Amino acid sequence: MAGRQSQHTRYTSTNQPYSNTSGNNLNIPFPHQNNNQYSTQTNPYGSNSSMTSPYSSSSPSHHSPNISKHTQPQPLKKYVLQAPARKQPLSKTMPSLGYPDFFPQRPGQEEDVLTESNVRYGFMDKHVVSNEHTCAHDIVYGKLQDDQRLLGELGSFMVDVLQRQSRASCISGPSSFKPPTRTTLIDSKREQWMQELAVGLVPLRKLMRNVPHGFKGEKLLETLAAKHVPFLRATWYIKIVGLSEMSQRNSSNAITSMGPQPIQWTMTVTSHLKKQLNELNPSINQHPNNTMAGRSFKSYNNSNHFDNSQKPWISSESRSRFEQRWSYSVRLARWQYYEGLLDQRTFLRWTLDTLAQCTTFEVMWLILTGVIQDYIDEYKRNRTLTKLLIEALIKSYNALIQYNQQLSSEGVSSNVHVGLQRDIEHLLQSLFLSTPDLFVVPKLYHQYRYIFDDIFGGDSKLSLTDNAISSVMKEYWAMIKSRNEVFCGTIEENESKNDTNLLNTNTTVNNSIGSKVSMSIHSDTTSSDEINEERVVHILDIIGCNIDTTTGLLLDNDGWMDIRGHTANTASKAIFGSAPPLTSIIFKIIHILCRWAISESRYGDWKAYLVASIMLSWKDNEGRSENKFILQDGLIKFLDDESISADSQPAAEEADNVNSPIFFLFEILIRLNLFSYQKYLLRLIARGDLEGKRRNDKQIQKCLRYLAAFPVVQSAPNYLVNQRRVALYGTRNERELKAELESTEQLKRLAKRVITGYDLEHIDCLFGTDAKEMTQPVPTDSLESFELAFTDKYMSEFCNIIQSATRYTVIDFTSNWLLNEVKHFIVKSIQIGEDNWRVMTSPGSCLLNCRQFITIVKIMELAKDYLSIIDMSLWVLEKSNDAALYPCVIDTLRKYSNYWKLTNHGAHVVNTVWNKHMSLQSRGNRNRYIMMYMVQLVQEGYQIDEVMRLQLQQDLQVRAKMRDHYKNKMSILDELSKLTKDSTPSSIQLLSESLSNSTQNPTGWIGIILENAGHILHQKAIEAKMDEAAKSTKVMTESLLNFHRILRAYATVIKDVSNNIIFTGQADDAVIQWLTHNNLVAEDMNKKNSWIPLFVTVLVSCNVISLNTVIKEFALPRFEQVGLEGQRLLLGNNGTEESKLVIFCQNLISLVRLLIVQTSNHEESSYSSWQLRIEEYYRLDVQRLSQLSTSLDRIEPMFGLMERLVMIATNLPLSSELLQDIVMLRADLLKIEWFRQACLRDLNGVYQRFAAREAEATMEKKIKKKMLNIVDELIGGNLVGGRQAMIHDNAPDFVDKLHRVFLNVSQWNEAQCRVQINLLLDNISLSDGNSQNSNNPHILGDDISPEIGPSDSTTFINKDLESFVYYFYDVVLADEEREGDSSKAQRRFQFFKNLIHEVREPVLLELLQHGARLLEGDPSQDFPDNILLMPNSETNATFDSDKHAYRNQAFLNVTQHILAENPWSNEKKIEFIKTIFGQICRFKNCIPTYKVMESAGASYSDAAQALQLANNNIDSAIALLLTEGLPENHTDEGTKVKNLYLHDIRTSLLIRLKLVVPFASLIWEHPKEDECDIFDWIRTLIPLLVSPIVHGNGSQERFFEFVLDFVSILLDEVPKELKKACLSLLGTMHNELSSIPAIFHSRVKRIMPFLTHNIYLANTRMASSILGLPPTSDLQQQQIHLESCLEQSKPWEWLEDYVSDPPHDNDAPISLSLFNARKVKRTESTYVRWFKFGFNDGKSSMTKIDKYSNNSNTANDSQQGLQKERVDNSDFIYIKDDENELDKGKTPNKPKRRRVDMEEGELP
Repeated sequence: MAGRQSQHTRYTSTNQPYSNTSGNNLNIPFPHQNNNQYSTQTNPYGSNSSMTSPYSSSSPSHHSPNISKHTQPQPLKKYVLQAPARKQPLSKTMPSLGYPDFFPQRPGQEEDVLTESNVRYGFMDKHVVSNEHTCAHDIVYGKLQDDQRLLGELGSFMVDVLQRQSRASCISGPSSFKPPTRTTLIDSKREQWMQELAVGLVPLRKLMRNVPHGFKGEKLLETLAAKHVPFLRATWYIKIVGLSEMSQRNSSNAITSMGPQPIQWTMTVTSHLKKQLNELNPSINQHPNNTMAGRSFKSYNNSNHFDNSQKPWISSESRSRFEQRWSYSVRLARWQYYEGLLDQRTFLRWTLDTLAQCTTFEVMWLILTGVIQDYIDEYKRNRTLTKLLIEALIKSYNALIQYNQQLSSEGVSSNVHVGLQRDIEHLLQSLFLSTPDLFVVPKLYHQYRYIFDDIFGGDSKLSLTDNAISSVMKEYWAMIKSRNEVFCGTIEENESKNDTNLLNTNTTVNNSIGSKVSMSIHSDTTSSDEINEERVVHILDIIGCNIDTTTGLLLDNDGWMDIRGHTANTASKAIFGSAPPLTSIIFKIIHILCRWAISESRYGDWKAYLVASIMLSWKDNEGRSENKFILQDGLIKFLDDESISADSQPAAEEADNVNSPIFFLFEILIRLNLFSYQKYLLRLIARGDLEGKRRNDKQIQKCLRYLAAFPVVQSAPNYLVNQRRVALYGTRNERELKAELESTEQLKRLAKRVITGYDLEHIDCLFGTDAKEMTQPVPTDSLESFELAFTDKYMSEFCNIIQSATRYTVIDFTSNWLLNEVKHFIVKSIQIGEDNWRVMTSPGSCLLNCRQFITIVKIMELAKDYLSIIDMSLWVLEKSNDAALYPCVIDTLRKYSNYWKLTNHGAHVVNTVWNKHMSLQSRGNRNRYIMMYMVQLVQEGYQIDEVMRLQLQQDLQVRAKMRDHYKNKMSILDELSKLTKDSTPSSIQLLSESLSNSTQNPTGWIGIILENAGHILHQKAIEAKMDEAAKSTKVMTESLLNFHRILRAYATVIKDVSNNIIFTGQADDAVIQWLTHNNLVAEDMNKKNSWIPLFVTVLVSCNVISLNTVIKEFALPRFEQVGLEGQRLLLGNNGTEESKLVIFCQNLISLVRLLIVQTSNHEESSYSSWQLRIEEYYRLDVQRLSQLSTSLDRIEPMFGLMERLVMIATNLPLSSELLQDIVMLRADLLKIEWFRQACLRDLNGVYQRFAAREAEATMEKKIKKKMLNIVDELIGGNLVGGRQAMIHDNAPDFVDKLHRVFLNVSQWNEAQCRVQINLLLDNISLSDGNSQNSNNPHILGDDISPEIGPSDSTTFINKDLESFVYYFYDVVLADEEREGDSSKAQRRFQFFKNLIHEVREPVLLELLQHGARLLEGDPSQDFPDNILLMPNSETNATFDSDKHAYRNQAFLNVTQHILAENPWSNEKKIEFIKTIFGQICRFKNCIPTYKVMESAGASYSDAAQALQLANNNIDSAIALLLTEGLPENHTDEGTKVKNLYLHDIRTSLLIRLKLVVPFASLIWEHPKEDECDIFDWIRTLIPLLVSPIVHGNGSQERFFEFVLDFVSILLDEVPKELKKACLSLLGTMHNELSSIPAIFHSRVKRIMPFLTHNIYLANTRMASSILGLPPTSDLQQQQIHLESCLEQSKPWEWLEDYVSDPPHDNDAPISLSLFNARKVKRTESTYVRWFKFGFNDGKSSMTKIDKYSNNSNTANDSQQGLQKERVDNSDFIYIKDDENELDKGKTPNKPKRRRVDMEEGELP
């Protein structure tokens, strides 16, 4: 075919045969050919214009034969004019026109006439007109204007000429092409013919005369490869063979299932290539383990680690032949691909399938370098192909990584495979940089995201050397990563991280609403000027929830570490940061820390110690000396800020608040040397704040209160004390000073009365003058000791005095006076005499007994002087020789362990305990309690050396002295009976040693002792009538005291025996077995005022059995048994058994009170008949804290106890005498402070575990309601004024309670408010016909509240739940005008999000239903009013765009979190998808309006009105808005129009699309029409994608990318059975891409079906002409014509140097427009423009542009958009297509345009 255009220069190659040189192998890809005999041939794919055309009639190496010099000349012949060869006349009907570009001489022409003038002067052509410089246009044009008829006729004539010319340019008639015939040749002739074809010297026209038979299919390809035929000539021969085979099939009417010729030939080529690849895998079955071994790779060494595997070649020659054959085959296939001989879709899919199915890395490399890299641009044309390529590459890359790791582990070098891994990495990076959109594949990303991170975002393996490219790739990957995470769910996973990991993740702060704040404890988080208060508070709360328990802190050498690994050092780095920050930042951090420490929303005195520990760590560990001064200045600034804020507080709240938490905080800071009292005093003096004239200022008065309250250090100099006194009281004002001293004296006198029992005012000594003569502690088992117990009366007096005194006075009393008195209460140096020779104490020993020690501890605890408690405990442990005191001291260290750990006293405590143990061990008097505590300290993390460890292990194994009681032949009962007469400590010790028998069954032995001891106590109780004595009096009598002594003696014996024969010293199993199986215990428990509770309590206080075990294994089962038997007896009306059951239950209640509730013997609320000693109460209190309050598992017995009490009370009638006891016990349990604090520590955990269980039966609902009340009271959630308000009509309604909770939400009480709301919701969900009013937040009426009737119960439920739903959305969608800052809005959203995760499923369903109704809008309203999420109350309000954006964003965030809880079934989700789809269709219906809004910058109402006025003509509507504007009388003044712009509608569309994302998988899982109908989604989303509402004419790239990703994923996941229909649907939507901006065109085109293309048919009008069809501007029809042309094998007919005989008839030459000839800028003639666009085209267009440009009142965006339609900002000029028909829907003054700069292969 003459006149063919050359292919695109990007496919450069050579058409020479492959060289036979041995160095030409695959080690150098695509080698240059060096065969000199072919070096003169041309490169048809090159861009060098000087090369010889490959389509010439003869080869460039073909020379004419030499002519002999002696040849006789031929006679001359007369020349006869002949027509030019191979040229058609201009017109067969008019031969006189001649031939184009041929002007022969004619006889008699004027210049040949020999006239005188011609001879003398030469021929001179005459001018047509006399003056050629004069234009006749004005003359002719004027006449034409005068005669309109003539002008019309002339115009009609011109139009007719142009139309006929257009028709004449088409190829007329059917094709007369006939392929050349093949002939049968002998083998030698055939071989000679092939050799001539390969050599390239014989012209193709000559070879065409005798094309031989015998070559076809794979044999043909093998022959061509073996001969190394140049690609052009090889393709020519392939075409001839193919045409011959097609001709044979057509003549025989053979029908084959292989399809058209391109598909058949594609299958042949791919089979040929696959056959060559299979040669590399001959031993797959023989050697399955070596299938991944590589052989020869590009630029790799030829050595291989698997040389023992079978090779496909033996010698280097055979290897070279294979490489040359493979290289020739793939390059020939590429040549045929671009010639159009192969079916492009089939071939590309085969290449990708082959890559994915590679079984060896060698084959993978051959495919990758020989095939894949040649078609990268082809893959990038289509998303499906690129997705398959990426998937194959990333899987291969992953396999390579694993294989290389395996080789590395085996010690084998893997350079070969590392190189292949690098090649894949390069290819992926190149693909990613060119087409990042195609890497949005959520499934693939979710599976290989870490590999993608390593390739595109990592630094270690980043192979690109250009830093700029590397930076761009990282930025691209960050965006693509976030786009993937939107669809694969990892964003929600990241936001839902547990708070336990917040300190181990990097800080990310998102300014949008609802962003999740996370922090890093190991990174610099305070390097900016902004400090996130929420983050600092959250860090403190995370650590604080562990510190609050007695077991939450561990030892880290001399410091501390919580159970999650957080230390003071890591906390200080997380809060303060590691980089040197600004002073202002440090001041703000200090302010936050102090505010957290003094906040009343956080309970516990440990807060001040934690903050002090963090400040101390920051001050000491940062290595900057200025930190100390910055800290001092920051604390002073905090005090100043608090003084200023105090001015706004009411005077009643601020007056004389001497016990403010701020005083306690600064007391700790002063005592830990973090704050200097003296410097603060000097700062006030220097500022003049202490001058007399300023003392009346409120701020100065606050500073004076600070000075008065803050203590000074213990070793403060006298001048500092004097400065304080003068600064506060002046030099003469002694009255206030005396009041301060009087408070100290009152505390001293009260302490004397409590500790010693007398108060001698003239003696300042605590223990009196007699203490100097004491040599041993005072006994504690006397009546006087009971009477001196620290009762509630004394405690109340102490509290009153401490509340009225300053911290300075309190600390002076405890730290200076009380502690010093204790340390002076020791044995003095007294000579040993006759009366004291038996004293076991030595001089300097402590004389405190257990009662005195615990009383002093309680006094210091009331004063909150924990440092003095620790100091005193360690001193007593070191100095005391009283073995009974050691457990009390150890329990004190346990109880206050958090304080000495936070103050870094760990080493001191451990050393003191160890030294005490060594001191006792040296005297042979080991104490197991001390040894077990030492073991606990080691388990908590304290590091001891090996010598200490071995010593401790050895001491634990040593048994105490034992006496064999069998030698005396006395029974255990007899030995135990001796204690009833003599219960002195020595007798107890002797009996313990006698009973400490080595046995293999210690539990059984302890059980025997318990049975005998219980028998004796039973007899003693009967003899002394203990039940009546305990009931008759609350005062300890002598008889009761004697019984107490015996009972405690037996408990002591059991404890001593347990210590001697059991390693831990506890006999839990023995005691539980005795309680549950002993008949005597059952008998006594059925008697009133049984002694069993007292005995069990004493055993618990002695640590014979743990408190937790008694509750879980004895109390709870017995209460449950009582509940079941009570229900049975209630039905049977058995009075005797019922009374016994009541007594048994009352004894259980007494046991629970003694173990859990009681703290002293003189409590008005105490219902127990038995009294305990103060040390027993104290030890029980320590066990309560450690065993019942440290975690949810620990407090579970408490809730189990509550539930069983509720169950028993539910079955009891109101007249039952047991009901009152149960109700009061439950009320007392709820008042326990440590129980409340344990619940507040993890509010949500408590609620979820103990109050959120489902209840089905009516009885279960009653119990559930009461459990809800218990949880509500524990967290302090009483929202109404009192209990009586529950049953009155004036109780607040449900919405009012919700309003109170929401108003009370802050960063300090968020968890508590959430639980309160959950309790309210649970209450209304449990309301039924027999329940109370659901407005009552305390559903537990405890059987005393009146019942309401069953009427309106359902109404209550629906009404309250509906009220909550409406109120919830009203609060969520409220704008942030009142918030003032974004932090409050963020905190509020965080509260909503956490609340959503906790509410019940019915509430979630109601919330979702209401949200769906909000999205649906009001059906009575029109678009866009029905998509604005506006409540009915704001229907007629002025539209606020900012409020609309905030409301939509808040709605989206909240709804996404509700959907994340997955409350819907699949049916409901599908229904929701259908609903959203219907709403999205509303947006699609208004696409023309969006175009007007975007171009003119108009509101929706104005654009709609303009379209209506312009009869839906978009261009006219835009022109109307930009020029004239809307008529004034067109708008209905009675209607209030919303100024709704395109970005507002876009926001509404965005939230609906994002809400579908979580359910996107359901669309392709249920794609049918009656389900989600995936095709409808595609039909709707693609038009929206190319509309201005999504792309914003290029300004909304992020929104466009989101919709593009959504559509792409839908297309990727279409089921296989619907793929063909989907492709057909997409094929009909090509015209939709005409309106998309140029910057987005190629990105959208990739998601469309792969378009078959051909370089010769790039102008699709040629394909139409070849098929004999009229040209069309419809893109779909153009593609159909092109594919039909290829399917009819037209490219096979394009043979070089071939002209059919007879030649093809054509009346006119072929127009160059058929070849899509292009110009950078083309200007058309005036006539052509008039023909296409009318006579006013030029003037009207320019006038319109000028008008648009000069209209300064229009929106800037509109002007830019209009100009971009004519000339692009990048100076690209738009031109007009020659033969495009006008669109009917557009104005004739605006032609359709396309850009000159177009992507290769892109259809215009």
